[in-house]
Parts: sequence; C-alpha cells; structure tokens
Amino acid sequence: MNRTSSADVEHWLSQLETLQQTQRCDSPRFMKPFHLATLAHSLRQRNATQLALPEKIEGYADTMNLWGALDIVSPFPPKERRAAGRYHPVELLKDEASIDGAATALANLFRSVCSNERTIDAIQTMLRELIGNCYAHSAVTDGVYGVICAQVWAGGRKAQIALADSGIGIRASLQQNHLLFDRLNVENSCEIATEYGVTGKPGKGHSGYGLAVARGLLERNNGVLYVRSGHEAFYLSSNAAQKFSTDSKWDGTLLVIEWDLDQQMDIKVVYESFPLPEGLDDDDFFI
Repeated sequence: MNRTSSADVEHWLSQLETLQQTQRCDSPRFMKPFHLATLAHSLRQRNATQLALPEKIEGYADTMNLWGALDIVSPFPPKERRAAGRYHPVELLKDEASIDGAATALANLFRSVCSNERTIDAIQTMLRELIGNCYAHSAVTDGVYGVICAQVWAGGRKAQIALADSGIGIRASLQQNHLLFDRLNVENSCEIATEYGVTGKPGKGHSGYGLAVARGLLERNNGVLYVRSGHEAFYLSSNAAQKFSTDSKWDGTLLVIEWDLDQQMDIKVVYESFPLPEGLDDDDFFI
C-alpha cells in the first residue's frame, strides 16, 4: 500500500473547500481514515443535515460510522460494529475523562496485527498525549472537541490514525507563550510544535510532549506524520521533513499518523532522547 503523501492530504482538503462552496466534490479512489475524519469535521462545522456519497465509497463510509458521527440517518440498515478488528469508526471526542479509554480502545485495534507490547504501549501513550491536546486547546461551543478514526491494512502492513480537533489552532496556541514570539514571526508553527518542550502554556501542566513523542516514534519507524493548522503544514515521511504554507485554511488542527506495522516503536527510547524536566528522574516515566 502506498504511503500517504502531503499532496494526497492537500488535494483532499481542497476538495472539501469545493464541497463547502458547491455542495459537490470529487471522491478519492481509495479512502483512508484522514478522508473520513476531515469530512466529518468539516460537515459538523457546517451543521450538515444530509449526505450523499458515490456508491463506490458509501459502504466504507457507513462501516466507519460517518453518518452516525454526523447524527444523520444512514441509508444502510444498522450494523453491529466489532469491538476489535481492522478499523476504529469515526468517534466524536466529547469527554475529557474518556482520554484513557479512547487511547486504550485504539491501541487494542492494533493488537490484531501486532503482538509487540512495546509498540502497543508506544501507540497508547502517544494517543493519550495527542487526544489530551484536543481538550487542552479547545474552542468549542457544541461539546465536541474533535473526531478520530483509524484503520489497519494487514496486507499492506500499515496503519493510520487521523485526528481533527476543534481547537484554536497551533499558531494561536503557541502565541500564548511569549518566549516563542520571535520564532513564530519567521518559522512554521506546525514544525515548531513537533519539538520537545514546546507549549503555549508553560508552567500550567502542558509539557509539550504530544507531537514531539509522535515525531520521535515515527522518525524511528520511518513512518508518516502530517500536521496541518491554519495556513501552515508540516510533513514527515521516512525521516525526510518538509514545512510549507497553504492557500487554504484548516480551522483547528489536523494530524495524520501512519506507520509500518513490522517495525517496533519504543516509547522509552523516545523519552530517553528528551532532557528530563527539572526535579524528575527516569522512575517518573518508566515502570
């Protein structure tokens, strides 16, 4: 299976803009979680009350619970979705108390194709950090902080998680930290956000680990990390990174994480590469 490129995501986001303007857009030939997460996020923001999809993709969209996430009646009969399988349907993030549960459920999805407990633990820890960010930087009015979904391709030996939040955006968040003012004037905020210790709220319980952990894991896995917020984007693939500005704007933050199922991910190695915060030692991180 081909890895997701930044061009793949950018093309789809441009189609979502076309959808907003004309109520129609071209559908992808092969749908992945990032298509569904962004579509659900965009349609929810516009309070969509109906949805019609091409026949070639509507079955997949129903399996991923797109209509349910939009609170629209599906054209398909109700189906029982497996607790564990090859996909995690589109889920609305509504309750901060459910962060651990959501991270665990997603990590369990990958147990069907991965028996390495270090990798499962790394995925769960990364997700706990990233889902927590949705609540830490929220700007919601309807109680929905974001959407998340995932899929495993056993034959292609890849997995993908897509997370779109309804926050204030990376640049606006980092601008709350006056120590970053000079850097934000000349640098890409999405790239800055992937660095260790970068946070918009220093000293307020926000460690800046989330995206740094994801980047560290995916660099060692030769995977993909795509970060999009506002008019800025950062893309990492097989350890080659690029940052760029975009014509279209994405409200909130979009993350696409894709990795090789046959390569171990070890959270301990990533944490050991970070300088320990003052007053802490290894026992605060590892069991």
